[in-house]
Amino acid sequence: MVQQRLRSHPAHPDGSSRCVMGISIASSCGTLRGVLIDAVGHGSRTRVEFLAAVALPIDEVLVVRLRKLATGSGADFSVDTLGQLRAELAEVQVEAIQGLVAEAAVAPNRILVAGIDDPGLWCVNPPDVRYFSLCDAARVAETTGISIVDSFPARDLAQGGQGGPIGALPQWVLLKQAQENCLLVDLGRTTRLSFLPSDSCLSASSRITSFDVGPGTWLLDELAAKLTGGREPFDPGGRFAVQGRRIDALLDHWLADHLFSQTSPRWHPRGVRPERFLNDALRMAVEAHWSVQDLLCTATHLIAEALARATRERLPDDLPIDRILVTGGGQHNGMLLREITARVRDVPLSRTGELGIEDHLLEPACIALLALFHLDQVPGNLCSVTGAEIPRVLGHLTPGSPQNWQRLLHYMSGARPTVRPLRSAL
Repeated sequence: MVQQRLRSHPAHPDGSSRCVMGISIASSCGTLRGVLIDAVGHGSRTRVEFLAAVALPIDEVLVVRLRKLATGSGADFSVDTLGQLRAELAEVQVEAIQGLVAEAAVAPNRILVAGIDDPGLWCVNPPDVRYFSLCDAARVAETTGISIVDSFPARDLAQGGQGGPIGALPQWVLLKQAQENCLLVDLGRTTRLSFLPSDSCLSASSRITSFDVGPGTWLLDELAAKLTGGREPFDPGGRFAVQGRRIDALLDHWLADHLFSQTSPRWHPRGVRPERFLNDALRMAVEAHWSVQDLLCTATHLIAEALARATRERLPDDLPIDRILVTGGGQHNGMLLREITARVRDVPLSRTGELGIEDHLLEPACIALLALFHLDQVPGNLCSVTGAEIPRVLGHLTPGSPQNWQRLLHYMSGARPTVRPLRSAL
C-alpha cells in the first residue's frame, strides 16, 4: 500500500470543516485509490484540503473478474461468484479506509462518511440501462464503523439519465479557476471532454459540459500489444507510433464512424470499446500492407483530431477556452500531446498537477465530493450532461457505527436542500 500525506487547497477560513473519504477503482481495475479531504462550504461553494491518499494494488484474480464486468463479458456470473467478488472487493476497500485513518492527522471520529465507487455491473440494452453496485456497503460499514455512500449512478438512471458522467460537477468544484474557462481533457481508456467555466461566469455550474469524445489509450494499448506480441501492454511515450506514418484513408474511415456525429448526452459506462475501430483497421491493413506502427500513428492522430473537432463543434460559442487541463494515462504519450498541441495552438496546455491536484487524486476526490453532496442534499448530476429529467441527490447511504450515525444525523439535520420541490413552497 502506497500512502501519501498531502496538504493543498487551504481550507476556507469561514465555517466548520467536514472530513470525507473517497474510494475509487482505476479504469484498468488494477489499483484502488483513496483520499481523505477536509471540506468547507456547501455544494458548488465547497473548498477542499487534501489530508491523505492511499493506493492499493488489487489481486490479479480479482482484477480479471472486475475487467470482465467492466467490459460487459461477465454477465453470466453466478450469484455465488458475484457475492464472493463483492466480499473480496470489500476487503480492499476496508484496507484503504483504515490506511487513510492511520495516515491522516485527524481523529477517526471526525470522519463523517466515505464515498465508494466501483465499475459496477451494467446491462445496456438501449433504451434500457440497468446498474448494480459491486460495493458491499454493509460489510464495509460494519468493519470500519464509517457510514458509506455508494451506488451513485442509480438515482440518475431512475430519472431517465445515462448514469454518467457524474464527475462533471465535482471536477468543476475542484478545478475551477477564478477568471479562466478550462477544458479538462481526460486521456484515459476513453477520451472525455469536460468544459469547466470560470467561477466568474454567470450561472457557471449550469454551463458545465462533459461527454465522451471517442477512443483513447485503450485503442493504443490494444495495437501496442499486437505489435509486440503482448510483451508491451501500451506504447510507452508514443515511441512505436512515431515509427509509423499517418494513413489518411484509415483516418477518414475512422472519423466517419457514427459515434462522432452522436449528439449529447454522449457517454457509455464501459467507455468507447476499441473493437469498433480495431477490427476494420486490421482487415484494411492486411489488404493495403500497412504496419501496426502505421495503425498506431494513425490512431494517435484520430484521438487528437476527434478532440479538436469536438472542441470546435460542441462547446459554447460565447465562452472561449482559456486553458486546457490534461489528465489520464495519455498525458505521458509525447506524440499524442504534440498532436493535440498542434491542433489547439493558441490555448496553453497544463496538467492537473500544476493546479495542486495530482492526476491520481482527481477521481477519488470527486467521489468524496459526491458523498458530501449527498449529506448536504445537493444534486450531483447535471441534466444536460447525463440526460436525466430532474437533478437528484446521488448515492445510497449505509449507516456505520451508532456513534458515527448519530454524528451524521446531527449534521444532516442542519443541512438544507439546494433544490426544493414546488409543493414545499405551498
